[in-house]
Amino acid sequence: MAQYLPFWPKAALGGYLANTGSSDFFSKALPTNGFTEVVIQMEIDATFGTNVATTVEVVPQISNDGTNWEDLAPSGLSAPANGTYPWQDTEKFTDIGAFMRMKIILTNTEGAVHYMPATVHVTGTGRS
Repeated sequence: MAQYLPFWPKAALGGYLANTGSSDFFSKALPTNGFTEVVIQMEIDATFGTNVATTVEVVPQISNDGTNWEDLAPSGLSAPANGTYPWQDTEKFTDIGAFMRMKIILTNTEGAVHYMPATVHVTGTGRS
């Protein structure tokens, strides 16, 4: 049996990133207890703003109590700086907790200060 997991609706996010800095954003936590695997799909329409040197990475996190979160690595869900958009990536995870959320990381790969927005959509399918 499969269940749709709407982690991050198609929406823009942005951060003011200084000198190769990054900003972390977190999706809502969804129950994943009982699944044997979760397939995550990341879609990025574009990064935009004052600089194209932006990377977008999605790191799934799991928790059994909804408070203490653990990154699942290696993530592999990322769009490179100066990549071709729209960008799409999919990965399967078999480490499952009671809850799962996504940490979306915007990173400035250039040594200047820039406002870095991107349009991101992250969904998943839980399978038991």
